[in-house]
Amino acid sequence: MTLRISIDDEAPDFDLSSTEDALLTLRDEVPRSLVVLYFFRDPESERVRSDLAELAAAWDSLGRSHVKVLAVAPAKLPVLKALQVELGLPFALLRDDRDFLERYGLEALEEGQADLPALYLVNRKQVVIWLENPLTSMTAALVAVGAALKSQGSPTSGYPASVINRLVDHWVN
Repeated sequence: MTLRISIDDEAPDFDLSSTEDALLTLRDEVPRSLVVLYFFRDPESERVRSDLAELAAAWDSLGRSHVKVLAVAPAKLPVLKALQVELGLPFALLRDDRDFLERYGLEALEEGQADLPALYLVNRKQVVIWLENPLTSMTAALVAVGAALKSQGSPTSGYPASVINRLVDHWVN
C-alpha cells in the first residue's frame, strides 16, 4: 500500500547514501535550506535524464533562493555516480535502498510501465509546501516551485536587525 503525501504534511525523513560518498538525512538538510526532492526509478529513462538536466540548469537560480536539490532513486550507487558525471549534475543523487520512494507516494512500476517521477519542495520545518506526483512537466514545475519559494520569504526575515547588520558587515569586509 502506497502512502499519499499532501501539502502541509511532514516530509518523511530519510538517511541515504549519496553519490558524494556521504550519508544524507533530510532532517539535517532542512534547517539550512529548503529542499527540492526529485524521485525517480529508471536512470536510463530519457524523461528522467531530461528532468535531471533541467534541474541542473536551474541549479544556480535555486541556490540563490537557498534551495538544495536532491534526486532519489533505487539504482545502485555506481549507476547513479555514472549518471551524475555523464549529465554533469551539480547536486547529489541518493540511493534509495529502503523504499523511501513508496513512503513519498510513488507507485511501484509494473512491467512495461513508464517511470513517472515526482517532485517535492520541503521547507525548513520539514513540511511539504509544494508537490507534483506524478510530475507532468519539469519546466512547469520549476515555475511553480519559484512561486512557492517567493511565498516563503527571506530565510533571514526573522532575524533581528543587529544580526543582519553583522552578517552584511562580515560579507563586505
